[in-house]
Amino acid sequence: MKNILVLLGILILGRSLNAQIYPFKKDGLWGYIDTTGKEVIAPAFKIAGFFNEGFAYAQIGDAIGFIDITGKEVIKAKYPAAYSFYDGYASVLEDEDWGVINTQGEMVIEPKFAGPLVFHHGLAKIKLERGLFSTYGFINTKGDTAIYPSYEKLSDFSDGVCMASIDGRKYGYIDTKGEWVIQPTLDLGALFKINGEYDFSDKNFSNGYIAVSKDEKYGLMDKTGKIVLVHKFDFIGKYAEGLAPAKKDSLYGYIDIKGNWVIKPKYNGAEAFHNGLAAVSKGPYLEEKWGFVDHSGKVIIPLTIYENYDAYKPMEFFKGVVACYYEKDVFVYINREGRVIWKMD
Repeated sequence: MKNILVLLGILILGRSLNAQIYPFKKDGLWGYIDTTGKEVIAPAFKIAGFFNEGFAYAQIGDAIGFIDITGKEVIKAKYPAAYSFYDGYASVLEDEDWGVINTQGEMVIEPKFAGPLVFHHGLAKIKLERGLFSTYGFINTKGDTAIYPSYEKLSDFSDGVCMASIDGRKYGYIDTKGEWVIQPTLDLGALFKINGEYDFSDKNFSNGYIAVSKDEKYGLMDKTGKIVLVHKFDFIGKYAEGLAPAKKDSLYGYIDIKGNWVIKPKYNGAEAFHNGLAAVSKGPYLEEKWGFVDHSGKVIIPLTIYENYDAYKPMEFFKGVVACYYEKDVFVYINREGRVIWKMD
């Protein structure tokens, strides 16, 4: 389980659809298959990540480097760990510090950071100090401080803005210059950590809107801070592709920006739409099964999937497949036709 999560961490870090081939394991080594399950790069790597921006990290020999979509090593394998390319940059580990390389493999930000740097809108979040207690800020692609690390809580940029909290209790949103576009008056509420860091994904703007709560009811807010949908739902998820999952009387469906039900509430769980499909679940508590619906609510993939590959992440299609457990302890890739194209032995 742990190895699978490490290898699939790139699912959250990248969203490009420029290379629809996927790592698969055979006889202890990783190679790549296409959307039909056909082998396109023979298994040769002890570790292999998903492709993003034309590159994938892979272990070649005893070190990590980057390959292209033919399987050729294009950035020399010399790192103990690496993250995928995003915005033209990838974070790599040297000794115990993280730095950043460009697509030519040149070190453009020297290793000195405690954690990997992932660029969004030309900015990467950093911690001022190591350890549990630190403040956060951003650097640019030259390694210069762009937004001084003065925030106790900070997300990544999404839709050009970033959730920020100075005191750890109230939050608002800043722009890429570090200026408040929505003042920090919203209640931060309960948070949970993934790999030692807080997860703020539910507070990222999507398609210009964000769900906010008041008196235990949810509505939608735009990037000016205006409430465009009053607080009347028990929950609202990420607004994407014109719809948002919403909860009423313990069941989930999907609403439009005006709060009209487009898909009536009848599911135990519901994720945001991504590439035309959204994951929904039905069944008794702790025994729900998942499947996928389209924008009209039509079931495209039957609700027979056991669970997501990571309980802390949304189930969604990425580069044409969804990585999940089809049955208990049976890890698979399913394509958009609902066919299992690979099953881990």
